[in-house]
Amino acid sequence: MRIPKVFLLVLAVLAGALALSGTASAAYSDPLTTTTKQNLVWHATPAAALTALDNALPNVSLNTVVNDPSYAMTGCTAAEKAALPKAPVATKSLCWDAERAGSTTWVPQGITTSGDADDDGLWGADRIILSGWHGTDELGRYNDARIQAVNYNDPAAAAHRMMYLAVPNSTGSSFSAAKAHMGGMAWYGDKIYVTAVGNTSTAIRVFSTKHILQLTDTTSNTIGKTSGGYAAYTYKYAMMQVGYYTYAGGTCSMASDTGVPCFSSISLDRSTSPASIVTTEYFSDQTLHGRLYRFPMGTDYLLTGTATEAVRSSVGNMQGVLSHNGKWYVAHSSATINGQLWGQTTAASTSATCGTTTACWAVHPEALTYDWSTGLVWSQSEWSTADCTAQGQTCGRSVFAVPLSALPA
Repeated sequence: MRIPKVFLLVLAVLAGALALSGTASAAYSDPLTTTTKQNLVWHATPAAALTALDNALPNVSLNTVVNDPSYAMTGCTAAEKAALPKAPVATKSLCWDAERAGSTTWVPQGITTSGDADDDGLWGADRIILSGWHGTDELGRYNDARIQAVNYNDPAAAAHRMMYLAVPNSTGSSFSAAKAHMGGMAWYGDKIYVTAVGNTSTAIRVFSTKHILQLTDTTSNTIGKTSGGYAAYTYKYAMMQVGYYTYAGGTCSMASDTGVPCFSSISLDRSTSPASIVTTEYFSDQTLHGRLYRFPMGTDYLLTGTATEAVRSSVGNMQGVLSHNGKWYVAHSSATINGQLWGQTTAASTSATCGTTTACWAVHPEALTYDWSTGLVWSQSEWSTADCTAQGQTCGRSVFAVPLSALPA
């Protein structure tokens, strides 16, 4: 979640004051409290529309996409390494090619892996990391969405291909850009869940690896049906939305912690039976306290839509959420220093420390995801090196992992 830079200093002061505060209403060390559950309503893309597009274009597998990379991942620069967590220490890290690392038109947010999708950690024969990005105002298509599909079979030679996210029209004769901030992602079976945008009724968009299309017009700077075929702003691949969830309560509010919540991040919890999606909400206003929700899986890797758990956290600026074996983890971001990672239950809230501070997590961190097969928790940082330099900070974009066992107890 990008914070307007005009508020950076104010937010840093407020976040620091509240994190260290001893008041029961604001301390990050306060346990979770229960709150009112919220439900979701499913809206499926017409099956005929998906079939029409599958028939009109080559339908390819995600394995085809990741084995057709266009950009190599790289080792991290000194500035990018400076953004990595101090405690727990990252045991894996990789960084983007120069164009992605410095992009001002696209920003990384959510993350998921094939360790979500299948319990052996592979999708087919491939180990895959999916990084979600949203378009900025500079792109001219704010909250257009794409996924960087990273082939992680050989960590020393990781490479990625970009896919655009699209929504078919009702007949499947064309499609448009999916609007999603991509603050969180989860991948279960063939379904890929992404958070939508705030202050709307749409909560989560759902895509499917069964509906990845190879575009026939890769020169037109537009999206949908063109005179030359089908295009998505010159991208080679686009993944189609198979449905979306709306908030049962109506339009969500990013200015209230008592109304309908706007999901800012999500992740998959495989430790529950059935597996479940967990969500959180982000507030830059430190007087507001975000809520966490759990939605169990039903059939066909889709949610039941009925929340089974709802709790409130006193941690501010929550950018990522994770749940495993009954414990919640939330990633806080600061405007000017390292973020914080908190482990929370209704009995306690604890964070790793480094020296005398809890500001030990990544700099400008985003979502969390757990790879069941390796025991690693993956995340990524948001700001480019240029963003950091402009604010007098030493940091940059990276993708990194820490062992779940190293998270706050």
